[in-house]
Amino acid sequence: MKQKIIQTALKICEKDGYESFSMRKLATKLGVDPMAVYHYFENKDALTLAMVEQIFNRFQDQVAVVDKPSKSTLKIILYEYWNLFLDYPGMSLYLIKNSYNGFPSVVTFNQTLEYLIEKVFPKADIEKTLNIIIDFIHGNALAFSFVSYKKQKVKLSPANQKEFESLLVYLLDSL
Repeated sequence: MKQKIIQTALKICEKDGYESFSMRKLATKLGVDPMAVYHYFENKDALTLAMVEQIFNRFQDQVAVVDKPSKSTLKIILYEYWNLFLDYPGMSLYLIKNSYNGFPSVVTFNQTLEYLIEKVFPKADIEKTLNIIIDFIHGNALAFSFVSYKKQKVKLSPANQKEFESLLVYLLDSL
């Protein structure tokens, strides 16, 4: 049931956006008493944590295989990070606003990026470089996810994906 609650909550956020998400709306969608959801999650924050962890679990395999740091590995992980926002447009703004709020998977992801930046760009200011890369990803993803969200999951064209990849390569080559 816990997994069903998380999946349903994510679907609600995709349809209506995180800002309009509520535990009551979730219970109605599940067809259960609103208090039943609280049996599994103490409050909305606890459920949100579970949702964020589920979203970021897609990086677990990639992050675990970073034993040979390279610009190519960094590019692949950043491209997947960008896609995460496109896959969850209803959560995009929330994730961007709260990306440093102590979600364990987000902290782990940021530590992995710092490690990669340190290895791939040894002379770089790690914090500054990380912020530039993250802001670039967030800005691009937010622009696309906002359009997708308002138009109900418009699929990106291969040209848009190629353009993003080209810009990402350009950014990484410029660091």
